[in-house]
Amino acid sequence: MQVFRYYSDMAQWKFQLCPNQKDVIGTGFRMDPIGQKVENEVNDALRYPFRFHGVNKIVVKLGKSLVDSPNYVEMAGVGVKQYPDFCAQSYLQKSDEERREELIQISKSVLGWFLHNFDDAEFARKAAERLEWELG
Repeated sequence: MQVFRYYSDMAQWKFQLCPNQKDVIGTGFRMDPIGQKVENEVNDALRYPFRFHGVNKIVVKLGKSLVDSPNYVEMAGVGVKQYPDFCAQSYLQKSDEERREELIQISKSVLGWFLHNFDDAEFARKAAERLEWELG
């Protein structure tokens, strides 16, 4: 029963927004409740598995990395996409609606990036359709 719960939880977290600095927005490397709601919306729109060359989860690292990191890397079924054009301090000064809009724009940008850079990134187009988002 515990194994089933583990895999069920894995399927729930297909898309995650994650600050590059610990304890800046949420506890540890988590987002605030607004970010979690955006994550949940994207997760609900994504199918599992992605059928995207072995990747089962996308982590978007927000803000400049503290160490030299590639723009995108895949490790153990997780695609880690850097999004350096995010400032946590600026984000925290915004209203809830402005925070939500910023995270939606980042999510759209990342999904669009996958579509433009990979032939098998159909998961991104399908998620955008379900969310009724236009990808650039």
